[in-house]
Amino acid sequence: MRVGVCGAGGRMGRQVCKAVADEADLELVCAIDPAWEGQKLALVTGLDSDLIIQGNAGSLVDCRVEVMIDFSVAPAARENIPFALSRGIHCVVGTTGFDEEELEGFDRISHESGVACMVAPNFAIGAVLMMDFARRAGRYMDACEIIELHHDAKLDAPSGTARLTARRILAELEKGAEEKREDGPRGLDVGGIHVHSVRLPGLVAHQEVIFGGRGQTLTIRHDSYDRTSFMPGVILAVKKVTGMKGLFVGLENLLDL
Repeated sequence: MRVGVCGAGGRMGRQVCKAVADEADLELVCAIDPAWEGQKLALVTGLDSDLIIQGNAGSLVDCRVEVMIDFSVAPAARENIPFALSRGIHCVVGTTGFDEEELEGFDRISHESGVACMVAPNFAIGAVLMMDFARRAGRYMDACEIIELHHDAKLDAPSGTARLTARRILAELEKGAEEKREDGPRGLDVGGIHVHSVRLPGLVAHQEVIFGGRGQTLTIRHDSYDRTSFMPGVILAVKKVTGMKGLFVGLENLLDL
């Protein structure tokens, strides 16, 4: 399967390139990152590769890419994803920051082109399990708050994982998920669930969901200490997405949960 990576020069993009190259049934044929345009992929990632990093998504077509993986930034991904989908290229997206209207647009283009778009705010299997456990716990506890902690270079706050966790809990309770910005550490209110964001050097990706009830609390926490923790989920999505059509949000769509 021919794979292209957008955001190839970033922290996640480099790991994704290596993970794809390590799979016998996947072929890395295109690497895109405007910040590294013209550079040899080998120098940026350490891979044994002859690829030159390209500057725009047009190279996906030139390289006959079948699946695009996007770990760029939201402004770039908003252009990359519709471009790829409209040209019959399946998409696996780890970039976050999309609103409901944008996701609906991805879904529409996916169906029109007969391809799939998998958008997952977190590709770590443990994080997906954390969200599922939290969804179930929400039925039995009185209230909860979410604390998400990430490295200081992460641009969006709160994280896509935290927002999706809140939405999963609220959907289980059949409650709305209207978002309201708040002052102070409670940066976002999602349907009454307060989300706190921490950005510090030394962190990678961490989240805990704290439930409170009469005389008790329950904490469900997941920690990614290294970006390699996301790679099994990315590779799983790449191999599964070609047999799907339409938009899918969350890696749990590929797991038996």
